[in-house]
Amino acid sequence: MDWQRRMMAAIDYLEHNLYGTVDLEAAAKEANCSVFHFYRMFQVITGIGPAEYLRRRRLSEAAMALSTGGGDKVIELALRFGYDSPDSFTRAFRREFGCLPTDARRRGVSLHSYPRLAFSVVLKGDRPMEYRIEEGAGFTLAGISIRVATRDGTNFLDVPAFWDAVMTDGRWRTLCAKGDFKRLGVCGVSRDFDMAAGAFTYSIAVNKPVTMEGMPDGSRLFEVPASTWGKFASRGPLRPNLQDTIKRVFSEWLPASDWEHAGTAEIEYFSPAAAQDSPDFWSEYWVPLRIGRHGR
Repeated sequence: MDWQRRMMAAIDYLEHNLYGTVDLEAAAKEANCSVFHFYRMFQVITGIGPAEYLRRRRLSEAAMALSTGGGDKVIELALRFGYDSPDSFTRAFRREFGCLPTDARRRGVSLHSYPRLAFSVVLKGDRPMEYRIEEGAGFTLAGISIRVATRDGTNFLDVPAFWDAVMTDGRWRTLCAKGDFKRLGVCGVSRDFDMAAGAFTYSIAVNKPVTMEGMPDGSRLFEVPASTWGKFASRGPLRPNLQDTIKRVFSEWLPASDWEHAGTAEIEYFSPAAAQDSPDFWSEYWVPLRIGRHGR
């Protein structure tokens, strides 16, 4: 599979530079895609970003060197794995393993390792993906937001928790009263991605109302640019079907297509016609697309 070959070339680049300086733009170039698309695909499929992968692999290699009784000094390992000082290396090591680097030399100390990543995406084709490609003009939304981390897939926990809070404290009813259900109604929006830090803003929003008066506290306006949208249907109860659809978009559909993520906002559209736990409920996940470098 061409996509798998390209992603493994990016992993090869990261692995060959565990002991040196890594340019993640160069890694994305190895994968023949934009930096944003590389980060987003990597994060959704593996649950961690490429920078976090590097951090784990370097600390894993350092722990291995210490535990096998090598003569490396802590300062030598710190410099080898790109840390500014032994202190910064020691802090990172302790956060990861719960012990000091010098402790790792002792027998019986519990450590763990992160092996080299291998991408292996199998496109089974046993479940069809219902989608359409549409051009859309830009529009303005208004809503409430939180900042979410992507590390270890925590966004897949924090976003549902945010929705639960909004639906139980009265803000949901306020947003529904403001939403224009002939357009988007109340939607979820992932935006302002900081791929290096592994974070993005998640908003629960409605089309720009005539007035912001009566909107929940903290509501802000924001723009969604004109896009070529891939709109992916999710049918059945919202949870866990929508999250499953999101993961399948990145692990199955995009790798098999000539498209890549355009780097702007993603939108979750919810049908107002049925309860979210109903088998008749349906939603859509909108991904902004552009033709990928490998598709040119």
